[in-house]
Amino acid sequence: MTRRTLAALLVCLVAISALAPAAVAASPTPTTDGPTPSYAVQESNETATNATDAPTAAEQARISPAGPDVEYQSTTVTEEDTAFNTTGEFVYLSSTEPIDAVRISQSKADAEVLEGGHTIRVEYEPDAAPANASSLYPLEVFFTDGSSTELELYASATEQSVAAAQLEEWRPTIETLKDEAEEDGYERTPAGTEEYVTWVDERAQLVDGFLTQLAAQTIAWLIAGLMNPLNVILALALGALAMWRRRSKHGDLVDALSSMAGRYEQELTKLRNDRQRAKRTADDDKLSEVPAIGSYADYYEDAFGTKSPAQLAHLTATGEARATNDGLEMIHHGVDDLNPEDLHDTWLEPALRHLPNERQVLNHLLQNIKYMETEHNLGSVYRETRNDLEVMLDDLERKETQVSSTPAAAGDD
Repeated sequence: MTRRTLAALLVCLVAISALAPAAVAASPTPTTDGPTPSYAVQESNETATNATDAPTAAEQARISPAGPDVEYQSTTVTEEDTAFNTTGEFVYLSSTEPIDAVRISQSKADAEVLEGGHTIRVEYEPDAAPANASSLYPLEVFFTDGSSTELELYASATEQSVAAAQLEEWRPTIETLKDEAEEDGYERTPAGTEEYVTWVDERAQLVDGFLTQLAAQTIAWLIAGLMNPLNVILALALGALAMWRRRSKHGDLVDALSSMAGRYEQELTKLRNDRQRAKRTADDDKLSEVPAIGSYADYYEDAFGTKSPAQLAHLTATGEARATNDGLEMIHHGVDDLNPEDLHDTWLEPALRHLPNERQVLNHLLQNIKYMETEHNLGSVYRETRNDLEVMLDDLERKETQVSSTPAAAGDD
């Protein structure tokens, strides 16, 4: 074999060894599960689909009023998580999802996110809402995940403030000061009222200083006078002289008044004694001695157990009581419990069993009271009872007169 042939064979071997690794790298590597690239693409698509279906923060957020709910500021829910009615110059809202930013495009309201990212503060200008009406302010809320939502805020009474609410309590005092300032010639304005208050304060300080100085001088004079024995003697002498002159001028009147007071007490005691004596005397009389009652006395004794004019008069004026474990219990209150419309339904019913004439029974009670007044001088005790009985008798007579004068019904002969 020639040298040229060997060189050609060597070149062919080098070429074959260089082409073999490139062919192996270019050929695909077979697997039992199929081609891997197609699975990777499918998994990536499913992940993207699941991420698209997840709810946003705007959809999950729950937004509600965050207070404070006070007299001058309040927030109420009109539509849950969407619309709110607000009163006052500011409003707070809280969110369950973190907030990135908020915005109100209208010029008379401003919104901001407070530290923490879950609270919104909206502040209105005083003229943001007209009087007795409300204005709509759309509030855009942007969440940290890029989603957003829009709230409707209906603002009213935006001119209110904490200071205005507190000053409302002072309104009566302020009005009084304004009236007094006007009466004293000052203008009914804040400046005029302030001038009036300053003038009153200066006068008060002047009078207070004068009185304080006068009191101090008076106390000093008194101390100086008491320290001087001659002044004490002179004061005692003047007091004794004044008492002597008063006694010499009005002594007779003082003695007369003193004796009059003593006589008044004596007369009052005598009247009390006479009254007690009259009651005891009347209690010794028999009820039959009352001219208008006479033989009817037995009926009253049988009905009420009264044997004397005093007992029947006491029963009529005061009533009847009975003893119980707790003391006395009133059975009736005498004339106060009488009803002239139906005396049979009162405490007089036992007497009316014997004397069915109601007017006669009332007249017996009245005549017995008059007997106590005339025969035993007890008019001051029974005067009111007598008046009540006389009114009842007049009513009863008037009722009987009306019944008797009523014409007979048709068909009655």
